[in-house]
Amino acid sequence: MPRTAVAVHQTIILAAGVGTRLGSSGHGVPKPLMTVAGAPLIAHALAHAVASGCREAIIVIGHQGARVREAVETMTPAIRIRFVTNPDPATPNGQSLLVAERLAAERFFLQMVDHLFAEPVLPRLAAARLNVGTAGHVVVDRAPVNLDLSDATKVRLAADRVTAIGKGLEPWDAIDAGCFILTRAVFAALRSVPPEEPRTVSSAMRQLAAAGALRASEIAGVRWVDVDTPDDCLEAELLVSSSTVALSEAASKADTEVLSGAPLRP
Repeated sequence: MPRTAVAVHQTIILAAGVGTRLGSSGHGVPKPLMTVAGAPLIAHALAHAVASGCREAIIVIGHQGARVREAVETMTPAIRIRFVTNPDPATPNGQSLLVAERLAAERFFLQMVDHLFAEPVLPRLAAARLNVGTAGHVVVDRAPVNLDLSDATKVRLAADRVTAIGKGLEPWDAIDAGCFILTRAVFAALRSVPPEEPRTVSSAMRQLAAAGALRASEIAGVRWVDVDTPDDCLEAELLVSSSTVALSEAASKADTEVLSGAPLRP
């Protein structure tokens, strides 16, 4: 029997990584504080959460975590902020999610700090009805634009059920767009990842998919960018600057002086 869709008021934002693929374009600025269209990436992620009805954000910090925390604390987002630290930001992103377990609600969104969208997509997940035995939904894109498919996480689908997920997956039906709604079952999935496999979010999703517990919600034409390279930065700048939706307007109100100097441009 389907469960009635309920409001989701918490998001977990993974913002602990080093961002090595950005190379010299980072100029020493931690990835969550890189600016796109006048606002840091973390401000865009928080604006997305606020626009989606979240009341609390758990931000997982790591690389230059004190600097990221100080920056966020100078902003005035309309959302409660709590921080948790991954002591080793070089570990896979699944480890960053696992350190947030003690603060996680029974049902929560999961965001990647470096994924930007032309409009909020989290509400599509909140509207999903989670059947008994379903641990979560992932937003997927069947027709990605300007995306490096060699590095993208692919998804194979049977109707809306995810049957397989991974970067090397062939054939595939859609691309994982990096936004989820999850139950606390994901933490058991993370702990069950085989020791020879990196403990990534995708590896946990494979565990859920193998159990028939992961569904997909389609992005339906909403443009998005995964900011991993200097070229991605330029694409993100164009995406957000051309957006007229409330999401970009909300992000632009964030305090852009958080970088203790001139805002970084890609």
